[in-house]
Amino acid sequence: MAQKPTYEELDQRVKVLEKGMVKREKAEEKLQSLEGKYRLLVENANDATFIAQDGVVKFANHKTEDMMGYSSEELSTIPFNDFIHPDDRDMVLDRYRRRLNGEEVPTAYTFRVITRDGKELWTQPNSVLTAWEGRPAILSFMRDITEKKRIEDQRIQTQKMEFLATFAGGIAHDFNNMLMGIQGHTSLMLLGKTRDHPDYKRLKSIEKGVKSGADLTRQLLRFSRGESHGAKLTDMNELIKTQSRFFGSTRKEISIHEKYAKNLWPAEVDQSQIEQVLLNLYANAWQAMPKGGDLSIATENVTIDEKDTTPFTIKPGRYVKITLADTGVGMDEDTQQKIFDPFFTTKQRERDTGLGLATAYGIIKSHGGSIDVASKKGEGTTFFIYLPASEKQRT
Repeated sequence: MAQKPTYEELDQRVKVLEKGMVKREKAEEKLQSLEGKYRLLVENANDATFIAQDGVVKFANHKTEDMMGYSSEELSTIPFNDFIHPDDRDMVLDRYRRRLNGEEVPTAYTFRVITRDGKELWTQPNSVLTAWEGRPAILSFMRDITEKKRIEDQRIQTQKMEFLATFAGGIAHDFNNMLMGIQGHTSLMLLGKTRDHPDYKRLKSIEKGVKSGADLTRQLLRFSRGESHGAKLTDMNELIKTQSRFFGSTRKEISIHEKYAKNLWPAEVDQSQIEQVLLNLYANAWQAMPKGGDLSIATENVTIDEKDTTPFTIKPGRYVKITLADTGVGMDEDTQQKIFDPFFTTKQRERDTGLGLATAYGIIKSHGGSIDVASKKGEGTTFFIYLPASEKQRT
């Protein structure tokens, strides 16, 4: 029969238990403190932080909710592949599956997500394999780099256009010299030949070809020089009204909607060059709406400050903004990146040289302004033109 513990032994056991309970309470307090600190860091992080498991987002911090426009509860019920841009979906899902299987895949890359309101954001996640509730999951820290990418794309576009302008100028000069030689010899051969001479029509055809080549050369030189001649103080509302009404009279299948700002600031422009820009944009809108549609034209006064200038690559100041929006076929992102490049065209080669929008770009830049485009396939295209407002007053 076991001997009963003495009072001293019982007291000693109680003290050991009490000491153990105190250690456990302290450990729990420390753990809770750490959890609180980690939660504070996660919830206040500048990056979207979330756990992906079973094809859904199991945990999301406030930044994720703000970025995507969904609550944590909603995110946990919608397959996360629904948030990925269709063009990036296969790549993202492939890396997700491979990482869950323990394979080595890049931890950082870029892809587009679609928010609740349909907005596309470029994101850069940093993802690692972790465990969530005892099972494998992916922990991601995702940063919105949409504005950063826009600035970088604009910088690349500017550098590319500067190179192309130099290149186009060199081609134009060499080409022009060859044309002058052809024209000179053709003119000599035409001397003394009457209209009924068997070579007359052939020589006149050569002259016509030289003239077409000279027109192309002038476009290249205008693009490369970036010069504006004959600039004068202009009421942009009146200039645009005149061009839009002329265009509307020849394209009855297109409905033109105009909204002009009152007291629009004047701008010093070469009117013939700006007319060429507008006609190029009108023509592009018409070709994007072969069965008819709507063309909306608007003007407004805007002020660009220091923080706004980088995306537009223009100086801070007052600008006249011109917006032209059509309801045509639209463009994909790849096409948008190329439309201002010389010789790029989506039209048949025999119908177009591809210099229309490149020339428009060169003209607007030569005026110290900016031209940009926004478009979606099947949803139309919008061009934005910014021209510096003049400090002079029209008399």
